[in-house]
Amino acid sequence: MLSVAMIGRNEAGTLAAALQSVRPFASEIIFVDTGSNDATQTIAAAYGAKVISFNWSDDFSKARNFALENCSCRWVLSLDCDEVVRPLSQTERFFSDLAKDERSLGYTVNIENRLPGGLLSSHEDIRLFRNIPEITYRNPIHESVSESVYKLRVNEPLSEAGFLIHHDGYASSERNREKLSRNLRILKRWIELSPDEPFAWYKLGMTLKAVSAEESVACLFRSFELLLSRDDRNSFAFRFELVQVLVESLRDVDQSISQLIQSEGIRAFA
Repeated sequence: MLSVAMIGRNEAGTLAAALQSVRPFASEIIFVDTGSNDATQTIAAAYGAKVISFNWSDDFSKARNFALENCSCRWVLSLDCDEVVRPLSQTERFFSDLAKDERSLGYTVNIENRLPGGLLSSHEDIRLFRNIPEITYRNPIHESVSESVYKLRVNEPLSEAGFLIHHDGYASSERNREKLSRNLRILKRWIELSPDEPFAWYKLGMTLKAVSAEESVACLFRSFELLLSRDDRNSFAFRFELVQVLVESLRDVDQSISQLIQSEGIRAFA
């Protein structure tokens, strides 16, 4: 009934915990390895995963869609190697009902992120979805199936899955630095290929907040300008957060924000 789809490289330190957490309900585990030279593939195989090699090309969606192509079950759960599934009291009932669900396209999952210093944050993402050709990942980084799902069911809210995902990937400062370098490289390449993509500029601006406040503001404002030029700007869910972050960022770099706040542009997002 359920395929667990994972991609990773050199994840020997965290992979076993991730795989152990999905054992109770996974019908199959598809692990796409993007170039490991540690024990990652051995660990994945020991937990019964089907291990498939894939040539990494700085595009997360390509790797994840390759994993989807190899999934054979009706439902797919997408999991990262530094995540574990945390069952809730209704988890067993949820998966029992899922087997009979003929209508839903996907479910949102609450993801708890452990941050440096013991802090926690949370967000929701569509990690559980029906295995059909129309649902695929988009974007080379910050990839998601959301656009595919909501295109099929316009303005129809999704139910929440009966389990949590706990993510430890942000807890290590050293690993965060590695991810920052990789993410900046992919984001800049994405913008080279799609210079008018507002979401790419938004994500680059958010990523640059850890590097340069001025560069971050410039990218966020470029995202804002691009959204204003589009007739479909109201379909971009990140637009409200963009305005909030942009105003806060302008204040942080001591720039005047009164004109921006009073502009027709800001009101267009209301």
